[in-house]
Amino acid sequence: MNHSIYKKLSFAFALFGVISLCSCGGSNGGDEEEFEFKPSDLTNKYWYANPYRNQNFSTDDALLVYKFNGNGDLVKQEYSGRRDNNKAGTWNLSQDNTLTINDKTTGNVREYTIDRSSSSTHLVLRGGVSVGNWDFYSDLTELKDLTADAAIVKEVILSNGNFVDKYRYDFEVKGEFISQAKVILETNSFELVKSANADGKVVWRLKEADAKEYFETFKGEELVKFYVKMNSGDEFKFEDRIENVDIEALNVESVKNPEHNTGSGPLSVKVEWKAIDNTNAYYYVQILNADKDENNPLVTSNWQPKQSTSDEIQSITLSETNAGDFGLMLGDIFYVKVVAFLYEDGINPYQGDIHDFNKQAKSQYIRSGGEW
Repeated sequence: MNHSIYKKLSFAFALFGVISLCSCGGSNGGDEEEFEFKPSDLTNKYWYANPYRNQNFSTDDALLVYKFNGNGDLVKQEYSGRRDNNKAGTWNLSQDNTLTINDKTTGNVREYTIDRSSSSTHLVLRGGVSVGNWDFYSDLTELKDLTADAAIVKEVILSNGNFVDKYRYDFEVKGEFISQAKVILETNSFELVKSANADGKVVWRLKEADAKEYFETFKGEELVKFYVKMNSGDEFKFEDRIENVDIEALNVESVKNPEHNTGSGPLSVKVEWKAIDNTNAYYYVQILNADKDENNPLVTSNWQPKQSTSDEIQSITLSETNAGDFGLMLGDIFYVKVVAFLYEDGINPYQGDIHDFNKQAKSQYIRSGGEW
């Protein structure tokens, strides 16, 4: 659907022009009125440009997302976590269809001519040899629910008979129309596999073997790039950044054995642990199957902040509504996973939903819950 602003000649005038052309030996029958792209066709929506070229880490081809506010402010979105930078720069549209974009995040001020083939959903920008041409779209359906998140995990594991703290990566990519997902680091890359979260929604995560690739030392700030291929065949690249924020470890001594309410009817599990030394930490609990399959948890609790208790003991109770809700039969072995996590800087978990895919660091411990 083309919403470009064309001032068209009337049929009668066009017909008159044809007659004049024939009778006057090829003289012009009239001048076409100038094309004008209105600011209202540009503002109050997100515009997506896809410069994807390849899966190399060094290639600067991440999805570019702009929003042109009506007051001339330029918003740039970090698409992986849907975080808006409302102070990214400024923009201006002149009467000769010149769009000036001052992107302060890159330090570039660029001028483009809006091509007459543009519409309210497809912005065609011509910038010449030095600036290049760009195609922006405002209606990319496949991207409507796509998110990607990278976090660092500190985990206490048993190594050579001793409990030690080690680090590993945690990646999540969500989206309805994904056919392939991959994580690209500066020195490594990982294919992600399709799994499910507690709500039954598809999540692309590390394979179990790759998720257990531990390293000894916290690496600090790190840029992570995500590659996705959609069902349509379109390919995109997004970026996320692991911040230079470490987290205290949840360990075996701080997690108590879960109290299991057994008997007939619906069952429940109460899990207790000692809060880590960080007032900004939040917590959730999962129940895992006998294989400790973290990619397909049987149930996940709601998250909660630190509870105001003098002994700093946190607790969450997971209860079935009906017997069998958790997918466990009487006598099945199950495991309990406790997770402490930190949100990225500036994230308010009580506003909106972007906190779901903007976690910075996690600390976790898995222990046996016994028999169901």
